[in-house]
Amino acid sequence: MRSLANFILFQLGWFVAVLYPGQLAALAGVTIVAAHLMFISAFPQREFRFILMATVLGSVLDVLHQNLGILSFPGHEGAYASGMIPAWLVMLWAVFATAVNHCLYWMRHYRLVLFGLPPFAGALAYAAAERVGTIEIGYGLWGIVAIGIGWGLIYPVLVRISQWLESIEEAPLHEQRW
Repeated sequence: MRSLANFILFQLGWFVAVLYPGQLAALAGVTIVAAHLMFISAFPQREFRFILMATVLGSVLDVLHQNLGILSFPGHEGAYASGMIPAWLVMLWAVFATAVNHCLYWMRHYRLVLFGLPPFAGALAYAAAERVGTIEIGYGLWGIVAIGIGWGLIYPVLVRISQWLESIEEAPLHEQRW
């Protein structure tokens, strides 16, 4: 039941961020993460640390994409200094981080899926956001490929960080899903 609730909140966070980028999406992200930590997570302190780490890493990836001209935000040209992305996108990374140990937990048991699905799913999510006008992806198909490569690299790292946090804190339960 917790995984289903997490999936619903994760999807809600993504749709709000993509359809209403700005302060509303950032506030929704904060609210979703807080609700997740209070009502879904069995290990809120550990998961909070994971969410912080994942949010930083994901934000760094998107800053890199922005600075390389792969990612831009229409209607906000010049609003974000070099090295900055919108708050709603930072919070979307935090919302995504809640899914890694819950509705996406199953992926860590299948190496082919762990390494093969994120490049396509990540690139598809960004392409969908571009389609509705939330973001712009530079360099056409090559920009989407670059985003996919970034996701192919970052997702296994996030899973490894999650496993590391499990190993240094409480003894992990079999299939605990945090």
